[in-house]
Amino acid sequence: MELIWENKVVLNTNKYLQMLAIKSKYIFAFISLISFSCFANGLNNGTSDKSNIQCKIAKVNEAIHYTIELKNTGNTEANFSISIKKEDELACSNSLSVKEIILAPKSSSKVILSVVMSDRIPVGGQESSFVILENKTSQTTEELQFISVHSKPHPFLFVTDAIIEETKSKVENYDWAKGNLTNMLDKLDKFKFPKRKVVSLPRPTKVWSSLAYNTSDGEKAFQMCLAWKLTGNTFYRDKVIKFIKDVCDKEKGYLSIGAATTGVQVHEGNFFLFLAAACDVVYNESSFSEEDRENINATFRYYLELNRTHMSSLGIMNHQASANAGAIVVALFLQNMAEVKYLTEADGGMGDQIAKGVMADGWWFEGTANYCYLVTQRYTLVAQAFENYGLDLYHRRFPTKVKSKDFENAKEGYTGMKFDIWGPTGKSTRGVEDMVTPYVSMMDEDGFVVSSNDSNLKEPNEFYELAYREYGIEKLAWVINKSKRDSWVSLMYGVAELPVVKDPRSASDFVANVGLVALRSQKEAQDSKEQIQAYLKYGSHGGWHGHFDRTGLVALDRYGHKFFGTEMVWFGYGHKGYKESVQTSASHNMVVVDELQQEAVPSKQTLFFKGKMMQVSALETNARWRKIPTGNPDKFPPWDDVEIDADFKKVHQKRLSIVTDDYVVIADFMNAPKKHTYDWLLHPIGLQSIEGAKKTGPILETVSVLKDSPYKYFKQGQWYEARKGAKVQFIDNGVHLDVHSLWPKKAKLLVANYPNGGKIRGIRNNPERKTYGVRVHQKQAQFLHVLEPYKGKSQIVKIVTNSPNELTVYLLDGREQKITISNLVTESLQVNITESKNGKVIRSEKAN
Repeated sequence: MELIWENKVVLNTNKYLQMLAIKSKYIFAFISLISFSCFANGLNNGTSDKSNIQCKIAKVNEAIHYTIELKNTGNTEANFSISIKKEDELACSNSLSVKEIILAPKSSSKVILSVVMSDRIPVGGQESSFVILENKTSQTTEELQFISVHSKPHPFLFVTDAIIEETKSKVENYDWAKGNLTNMLDKLDKFKFPKRKVVSLPRPTKVWSSLAYNTSDGEKAFQMCLAWKLTGNTFYRDKVIKFIKDVCDKEKGYLSIGAATTGVQVHEGNFFLFLAAACDVVYNESSFSEEDRENINATFRYYLELNRTHMSSLGIMNHQASANAGAIVVALFLQNMAEVKYLTEADGGMGDQIAKGVMADGWWFEGTANYCYLVTQRYTLVAQAFENYGLDLYHRRFPTKVKSKDFENAKEGYTGMKFDIWGPTGKSTRGVEDMVTPYVSMMDEDGFVVSSNDSNLKEPNEFYELAYREYGIEKLAWVINKSKRDSWVSLMYGVAELPVVKDPRSASDFVANVGLVALRSQKEAQDSKEQIQAYLKYGSHGGWHGHFDRTGLVALDRYGHKFFGTEMVWFGYGHKGYKESVQTSASHNMVVVDELQQEAVPSKQTLFFKGKMMQVSALETNARWRKIPTGNPDKFPPWDDVEIDADFKKVHQKRLSIVTDDYVVIADFMNAPKKHTYDWLLHPIGLQSIEGAKKTGPILETVSVLKDSPYKYFKQGQWYEARKGAKVQFIDNGVHLDVHSLWPKKAKLLVANYPNGGKIRGIRNNPERKTYGVRVHQKQAQFLHVLEPYKGKSQIVKIVTNSPNELTVYLLDGREQKITISNLVTESLQVNITESKNGKVIRSEKAN
């Protein structure tokens, strides 16, 4: 026997979807194929992971009808009793069309559950009815759940009538809000939605057909809804309504092809998140017919059905999180609380994403500022939609879960990637509040988060407005004060008057799971832009978006100038240069072994000190090294990968970084069971001069000709030889960087053109960026360098060193600073700095 929900739909993404015409009060809030089979021993739920819950909405005194069809597929008669569980405890009136059914073989019958919405259920509230199906023949039972929701009037997602009125008041009384709205209107007046058409684009394994919308078109539609509500200009409303009708047309819109944008889940999720928000604002407009509204609902039900195919407990990543957020907002628009619950609690749903993907330090596990911000922005919007509806996600806590070492289409170690989380385990729960607060310590003086992994510098995001409004945390107000406040979120939810907050991130700090360290000079009465800020890396890898740069110097800032970042070259995800160059160790500021790629393994910070004279961090890792993956477009994912050489023994790698008021000291220690080629690499812009080194050999077209060496991307390479150390000078936009190579005194030096992926954007792909390297071939090696970033005249007169563990820096104003490094190669590391002038000690500090 089969038990089937009424109005089932079988989806076929290769053909046009044929939707059923259903009267509005019988419309399901979601569509799902669900079947039950009745055997001799009773009912068997054959739904796999599909939800077996129906959910519908109604106003007070409006009746909802749920239909269940029973089919006896057996050869014997079956006798059923149907009842409502604890009917006397329900607020809504519940009734069944029949309470006893005898089904002959191969026959069928329908049962109607009618629920009349009670005024005792608050708007947006819900009540579950449970129907008990008892097979008297086999003495087995099945329990079915039906959720009836007291429908909430639109709009209730990202805006409400109260928020709209609050915003009008802000625009009238505050210049920043008035300017925000004016700018938004100017952009919307010039904007045109793309013409609806189907496009087919080649993908790694197939040709993907979709509508030709952009991921941002949904948000533009929503902004037009806001423009209409705030100005009364129906031009914006009408433009949105036409767009929605085009997208939701049942013959030529989304229902015909199952893809709205030319992107993947992350883009589809964003598109539908805002499409739902736009529909929420204009849904009751007379320009929509009942058929139009059913097309909207059917479109959203179809999106939800397709979204389920992407959900997986191994699919923890920004793509799936974005798709999940979009689906939740769509389900909330439909007021399908069963689907909202499913999308929150199922494998790969929001709870899974937050519980597994958010690390103890609050960063998203991919360790990139841009994807951390993307996921946080999506879930704060969901949290606001929940709050507007009457739910609370802002303060909900999800029990922490251990993240898998594998991803859904990649095993641990594929192309070197690691998907799990390293470092402290932290609290037993995770929540949205954890996600909005942790980035401030890794910001510069303008509120930009340092670039790490696959990320550029990230400006203050709009989610800070929502977070400050909800939590009132002062440091979030500091971030907002650094922003342009030009988003619709700022306009609608931004606090009208922000407090003046002291810089919360001027001291040195670190975050332990993502493994970022910020060392900031602490000279008295120094403007924040004059601080030397050095950022280093040691933490969790980040899976698909992780880089292989433990102990690397990921950034160096001064005077608002950015010397480095983790995306100094960018080829694009589809280009072979992405994994052959962008993510490799060689493209980062670190020591590279045998022109290979560092194994991503848990690493640690063994010393952290923040004083007045110096800021200190010691990072170390113990890793093998491997060949890089090479591009192969005939595969998906498109890479030829190799295992780490079985005979390769781990290399112990340690970096000590010291930031003073005027310069940065970097001391590196490398140790292995056999000799390796160690290359100390740095990649500044604007080479001016090299002192203390002589050219050896011709200019090389590429530094390496090997297919599986990242050095093939270093062009026009020139080798040098130094016997007493060297000094290399760079100038970029008037800011100098002097690099003093102090140890080893005798070494080979390399200068080459850094990889270039094409278009310049920020610090990416600057044709003047060079690679500077210091090479030795030893079992054990130490490097000692001083980096001086400055404007005008250098403060360093000279540096004297007779060992890799001691140096004296003579400064222009007559001060002498002696730095002594003790036990760099052991766990008992200690750093001393003593400052003297005219033979008299002025001050000193010790870090251990």
